[in-house]
Amino acid sequence: MNIFELRFVNIGIFFLLIFSSGYWLHHAGKPYGAILFNVHKLIGFGLFVFLIVRIYQLNHTTPLSAVEWLAFVIAGLFFIATIVFGGLVSIDKPMPAVVALAHKLLPYLTVVSTAISLYLLLRHK
Repeated sequence: MNIFELRFVNIGIFFLLIFSSGYWLHHAGKPYGAILFNVHKLIGFGLFVFLIVRIYQLNHTTPLSAVEWLAFVIAGLFFIATIVFGGLVSIDKPMPAVVALAHKLLPYLTVVSTAISLYLLLRHK
């Protein structure tokens, strides 16, 4: 397995960590445990930053196409929306039911859009 493939495996592992810690938080209920809650947030944000850095580096070595950029922008918007709705879910004030629903659906859309983006990267390479 080369370094490029290993990075994709690592991204998948990080998504599994985010999902498992999110499920754990959900089942533990509010108030969330500070350590698990912060680990959940930091892994998600760290993965987002890692992907942005990798895309930037790859674009400098071989420019990405418009379709690849569009896929990355969509995945990035899903990442940001997931983070925002996660923050809204975590506050103590009651939120509309659509906020909780969005935070349950957006992570899956984030994974799918990121997988599509990474697939396009594999084809690009």
